[in-house]
Amino acid sequence: MKRPRRIRLTAIALLGLVSGCAGAGVEVTARRSTYPISMSGAVRDSTGTMLDTRFLKIVSPFHVEQTRIGILYSSVTPHSTIDISDEVNSQVAAADGEAIIRLSVTVDTGCNALNAFPLLNMVPVWPGCVPVIVDGLIVKRRPLQ
Repeated sequence: MKRPRRIRLTAIALLGLVSGCAGAGVEVTARRSTYPISMSGAVRDSTGTMLDTRFLKIVSPFHVEQTRIGILYSSVTPHSTIDISDEVNSQVAAADGEAIIRLSVTVDTGCNALNAFPLLNMVPVWPGCVPVIVDGLIVKRRPLQ
């Protein structure tokens, strides 16, 4: 009777080895942005009027990439907040834009090399990483006709 229990414990241990948990926790903010940002295709102007793509002209893409590292199973993530305020302010000003619409935040697979070692992923000091990509469209109001 003890043999099936030993097999079950071995199977659980192997499952734990294969499913390592490297990674990092990240928060994306833009608290110091001087321009409005929307994750939809519309944005409010300074009077509160909702402007969608019928009233907006796309002037440039917006793009930011940053990577965060995590250790101790992501409980220690130095600089875990990505503040895109400076990039928003500089890119929108450079494009002579007024806002960003369709902002999206995605995670890239750029750290797959670190995750390719499932046994090491179980070791708390083995780093994990999260490459974050932020994209959007810089827009400004179309001239009134």
